[in-house]
Amino acid sequence: MVSRVAEPLPWFPPLAPLPSTQGTLFRVLCREPDTLHLLLYDGVEERRPARTLTLDARTHRKGEVWEVLVEGVGEGQLYAWAVDPERPLLDPYALLVAGPASGDLPPLNEANRGARYKSVVTGTPAVAWERPATERRAPLVYEVHVRGFTRGGGGGTYGDLAAKAPYLRDLGVTAVELLPVHQFDVNDVRRGPGLVQFWGYNPIAWLAPHRGYAAGAPIDEFRAMVRALHAAGIRVILDVVFNHTGELDAKGPTWSWRGLADEVYYLRDAGTGAYTNVTGCGNTVRAQQPAVRALTRHALRWWVHGMGVDGFRFDLASVLCRDVNGALTKKPPLLREIEEDPWLREATLIAEAWDAADGYLVGSWPGGPRWSIWNDRFRDDVRRAWLRPDGDAAVLATRLSGSSDLFQGFGPQRSLNFVTCHDGFTLLDTVSYAGRHNDANMEGGHDGNGGEISANHGIEGPSDDPSIVRARDQARRNLVATLLLAQGVPMLLAGDEFGRTQRGNNNAYCQDNEISWVDWTSLDRDRDFFRFVRGLVRFRSDTPTLLREKFLTDEDVTWFGADGKAVDWKKGAFGYHLKPAIVVLVNLTTEAIAFTLPAGVKLRLIADTAAAPPADFIDGGTRWEKPAYDAAGKSLVLFRAGGRGPRVS
Repeated sequence: MVSRVAEPLPWFPPLAPLPSTQGTLFRVLCREPDTLHLLLYDGVEERRPARTLTLDARTHRKGEVWEVLVEGVGEGQLYAWAVDPERPLLDPYALLVAGPASGDLPPLNEANRGARYKSVVTGTPAVAWERPATERRAPLVYEVHVRGFTRGGGGGTYGDLAAKAPYLRDLGVTAVELLPVHQFDVNDVRRGPGLVQFWGYNPIAWLAPHRGYAAGAPIDEFRAMVRALHAAGIRVILDVVFNHTGELDAKGPTWSWRGLADEVYYLRDAGTGAYTNVTGCGNTVRAQQPAVRALTRHALRWWVHGMGVDGFRFDLASVLCRDVNGALTKKPPLLREIEEDPWLREATLIAEAWDAADGYLVGSWPGGPRWSIWNDRFRDDVRRAWLRPDGDAAVLATRLSGSSDLFQGFGPQRSLNFVTCHDGFTLLDTVSYAGRHNDANMEGGHDGNGGEISANHGIEGPSDDPSIVRARDQARRNLVATLLLAQGVPMLLAGDEFGRTQRGNNNAYCQDNEISWVDWTSLDRDRDFFRFVRGLVRFRSDTPTLLREKFLTDEDVTWFGADGKAVDWKKGAFGYHLKPAIVVLVNLTTEAIAFTLPAGVKLRLIADTAAAPPADFIDGGTRWEKPAYDAAGKSLVLFRAGGRGPRVS
């Protein structure tokens, strides 16, 4: 065993290649008992290595970690590990992967896999990050796909997203939540020609930025994007996939983990030996295995300190709560280690608290108070209230109040509220389609959520009928107003602020085309709705009572029925006075209702979702001195209480 040739930064991943003046120290965990091969390549398209080093366990292995110092090798060196020299494997700790960026590649097979991707030795410079203050503005998370957000304008790169920073700041975004940016293979979709892995939820290297989003140098361009967003006061949150990998099921490709230490990285059925699949993607990571826990923490540290990100949203995070045998546990070691890691103290932690099996943990997440939770109950209950006749007014009031039924003991800021996300309809499609239209995915139209709550308001898909367009616009305003007026942290899906559509596709994971790309010409066509959304975002930011850390008490809010007295929740109409700042009227029925307003409270009308623009949002508000207000059917009305509010244009 050789000694270390350099002392890395304390947050640097310990098994990542470490270049120095003496060469490069390579390390990898592998259970091969006798020999292991390090393959060095001269070019990314080379199938055969220029040099092969065969390592002997007696000299180069300690425990399950193999180590070798290779003199004369430095930054930029292409390499792979191999148990069988004919089957090269990516380094699980690779900080950079070289390979093709486009989807114009032949189907993957064993003959061409070795020419597909190579790990790359990278340098380890210290990086200083100036992070935005978290308390400066009301939080607004914006879920965005790097390529999809900018490809419609001819871009598709980290740099193109960075160029959108002024737009995002103007909208009021305080954090972008990026769909996966760790390296993935765009060709892993098996369905048919023209389909690619677009969302990126099948990673093949947890520490490496996806090369397909870079015009040149992925690490440098990613860091530049982070700096540009930080300069605009916007934090960067990564959607990370530590629950399964791009190696998929037993028929999937062997990229890395499977070939080095399959039983370390993956859960298997004790009886059949088949890969456990509680993710719906063919495999499940053995998250509590000590080496996997270490790799997960090291990856998080690298993204925070090496790449500058500010936090993480953990995809199918309930997998991280399963023990080494796959059973859910109430005290998962990995969660505690992430929470207590000194190098992750300031990182935002968000859990998608479910998986594809019995791991639905919204309301019972075993993590500590640092975790926020994707609140899918908010999405479903808010949509049901506004779009279905069986919507429950009392449940809607609970969601507006911060979902105390789910987060009691932690506070409303633990709830990350949303009405749309990448996984499902866009906001416009939610009010334009009664069912999914996924035929382009070549799965017989059966993929995606067949029970997604939506309504087409009279006809499926686009319509020029003025009455249908008005109804859809009003429904959009209802949904986004509820999102922005609710206690908790709101998340907006990219493009929903100006009428983005996926043509009714609610599972566009394989569509790298106009179905998934944000159409920026829609911003001009839908300028009125953009104004409404931006106005409410700024209103929220200027209203501290919407940003409470604790749940509402009877002293904080007064609920009232349309007659100004106690609420009959079965009638589908209610109002509330959130003291001292706002009064809100909610009419879930289809008929207009005259609401008696709270007596003795000075009011300014801010928004009425049933009003035609520009009266739907009134900049600065207009004084309202009448004792009642007629709320149209299926509408929400907002007043500022106590005086004139600030202008928001």
